[in-house]
Amino acid sequence: MKKIYLVLIAVFTFLAAGAQDIHYTQFYNTPLTTNPALTGVVPGTYRVGVIYRNQWFSGVHSGFFNSPYQTPSVSFDMPIAVGTKGDAVGVGAFILYDAAGASSFGTFSAEASGSYIKHLGPNHQLSAGLQVGFTQTSYKNPQFASQYQGNEFNGNILSGVNLQPNLKYVNLNIGLLYYGKLTSKISLYLGGTIFNTTVPKYNLSTGQDKKSLYLRGNISGGLDFAIGRRIHILPSVLWMRQSVTNELNTGLGFGYDINMTTNVTLGIYNRANDIITKYHQAESAIVYAAFQVKGFKLGASYDFTVSKFKEAGAGTGGLEISLMYIGLPKVYSLKEIMFCPRF
Repeated sequence: MKKIYLVLIAVFTFLAAGAQDIHYTQFYNTPLTTNPALTGVVPGTYRVGVIYRNQWFSGVHSGFFNSPYQTPSVSFDMPIAVGTKGDAVGVGAFILYDAAGASSFGTFSAEASGSYIKHLGPNHQLSAGLQVGFTQTSYKNPQFASQYQGNEFNGNILSGVNLQPNLKYVNLNIGLLYYGKLTSKISLYLGGTIFNTTVPKYNLSTGQDKKSLYLRGNISGGLDFAIGRRIHILPSVLWMRQSVTNELNTGLGFGYDINMTTNVTLGIYNRANDIITKYHQAESAIVYAAFQVKGFKLGASYDFTVSKFKEAGAGTGGLEISLMYIGLPKVYSLKEIMFCPRF
């Protein structure tokens, strides 16, 4: 049974290559891959982040670092004050590599990100951002269903598929974000992004017409309800759509401030696929925990698979570990505008 799922992973990897972009469960801890308008929206002088996702690490293969899906990335961004009215320019960049499926289909992306953060008042700001990026794909040892005899792979059987050794393209993403304090106890953020606006064309198979990379859109939002001086209730939502594929992430976090520079956050979330079609189904139940002290924040989440793919065995979920550092200056000249959502 596991080898049957291995074949499915190989097939879905190549299908997904033209249908769905890479994204993280902890979208709130990967701001530059979620919305370029979040560039520079930092409660400090700069932000450095790394995140690593490992999926199906024991469901199909044995060994944590031999899993069919692994996605590490690193990012940096910072705000630069502009003028005397509290506006700022955000600049940043990220590098991401995704290894997916039994065929080790690889995607490398390097993107530069910029934003303009408009100060709308003491407690409100609007940010518009864009990203320009370079992406290259590659693969090694592809396996196809036609090369299996029963449940056994036979590399001597020709697949009949000719693939490009690698593909390269340049892309552009744009985004918008509002964040503000509605009352002294309630904060709101709401934003949206359109990815692949240049609609680059490519095809993994040789001798075939190139196809356009589908536009991808997302809408994200959340609230921060402060209860007293230490407790925060943090509902959030992310909805994405690309071609006929759509996904909804919803959940609730609970934050507790130990002191001014130390806090803990726990959360539980849900991911559902194809929610606007008759094929809608729950895909994952997600638990999340984060600990922040001074400028450091360590987060961890695990996706428990609840769809039919759980039949492949234990460990078919996804683990994500994130680490972020925000530089905290002694003199906080951007304090009035550089407040950002709490997760």
